[in-house]
Amino acid sequence: MNQTVPTNHARASPAPPSRSAGAPGPRPPCAYCRAEIPPTKRKTARTCSKRCRQAIHRIERNARILATATHPMRLAYADPPYPGRARLYRDQPEYAGEVDLASLLQELDTYDGWALSTSADALPTVLSLCVARGRTVRVAAWFRGQRNHNSLYPASTWEPVIFAGGRHVAPAAHSDALIYTARPRTTDPRQLLGSKPAAFCYWMFDLLGARPPDTVADLYPGTGIVSRCWQTILKRAAPPTSTRDAAQGTATPCLPQASSTFPSAPPVPARHE
Repeated sequence: MNQTVPTNHARASPAPPSRSAGAPGPRPPCAYCRAEIPPTKRKTARTCSKRCRQAIHRIERNARILATATHPMRLAYADPPYPGRARLYRDQPEYAGEVDLASLLQELDTYDGWALSTSADALPTVLSLCVARGRTVRVAAWFRGQRNHNSLYPASTWEPVIFAGGRHVAPAAHSDALIYTARPRTTDPRQLLGSKPAAFCYWMFDLLGARPPDTVADLYPGTGIVSRCWQTILKRAAPPTSTRDAAQGTATPCLPQASSTFPSAPPVPARHE
């Protein structure tokens, strides 16, 4: 006599489909190539492939950059007497002793972007102050060329430029290194020890992504070269106000080109600009 053996493992019957859940609607096409998105992609996918996802990211990134370019920024540049060398400027009317770097960094943080020139010796000290303030900065380098010297130590041929904030311009055609030899402008009545050449100013503007109608504050004017260079850019970018100006055009200033190698040292000692 056959008997049915009861089992404790009853086979579960499939649950009936929910009446409230309707059939999934058609997915929108790829946001870049407008092709159909494969069903294996997640529901929130906007693109059909990795290539399209990267392409749409670049488009949206550049759109955000162009949007910031339409809003003027407040930028600043500071070229104070380098730490330990303020005595070299004691004959200047604005001489006030050593610069308080902590107060200077606090003032710079009030701008949308800023750049600060310092010496290679003082770079660790300035960076430690930036870290203490929780500020993310980058360091660029200006290679100003070799000079004749009688020191037993290797000559310093570069100066760091610390910068933060500003506008990110894409694609970035500039770099964080400038190779440009500075020579003394003996015929300039406003010549001052440590003044920067025009090529440096235009390079610094590129580091900050400065564009008209931004404002660039020169916290230590010195010879006023930074303000003069920026006013030149603003003037060239302004629309012509007369027929003569329109005929001359609005070409950008002719900038000195930086080389990839140092030229030979000058035959006579020269103060760095």
